[in-house]
Amino acid sequence: MEQAASLTKGSKKALKRFAGEVVALRPVTQSDLPLLQAWDEDPAIIELMGRKFEGTNASEWLRSLGRKRSCRAWVIETLEGRLIGELELAELNWRTSSGELRICIGDKDYWGHGYGTDAIRVALAAAFTELGLHSIYLRVFATNLRAIRCYERLGFRKVGVLEPSERRQDPAAVVLMSLTRQRWNIRRSHSA
Repeated sequence: MEQAASLTKGSKKALKRFAGEVVALRPVTQSDLPLLQAWDEDPAIIELMGRKFEGTNASEWLRSLGRKRSCRAWVIETLEGRLIGELELAELNWRTSSGELRICIGDKDYWGHGYGTDAIRVALAAAFTELGLHSIYLRVFATNLRAIRCYERLGFRKVGVLEPSERRQDPAAVVLMSLTRQRWNIRRSHSA
């Protein structure tokens, strides 16, 4: 993973660019927001992951990132510079060294071609080596089988299922998955 700068829990979120094999993660800018907002209103994406900006708007969300120690957010670009999605390490808990992974490949032309997998690999390396986290968890609708297969290939394990919530307007049950730094390191050493 190419690293442009380090991320430490004590820093004021000096988000920089990180590159993988086919994508790079870079900080979100104001000019990215119209596309993020459009993806958030896409019915196909809503069905797979719900709404990101429910109860807020993209500009408010970006402003709030600057005030939070509990969230790191990047856009996902191809190495050629095309914006195709966004990724967050949210709910960062420095006491327990854990956080939640959230990802959206909004450009449907890039679904099913490994771009999301590469983005997650890059984010996991940042989470476990740069941020020093011990575990990453995620939530995914049980109907999003492609995403579940991707997460399992990367080492995530299912740890529970939540029934659909009327309050959250979940279209399906939510699968909870988790990956520890130890399991991530073991998988990396076996694939090297």
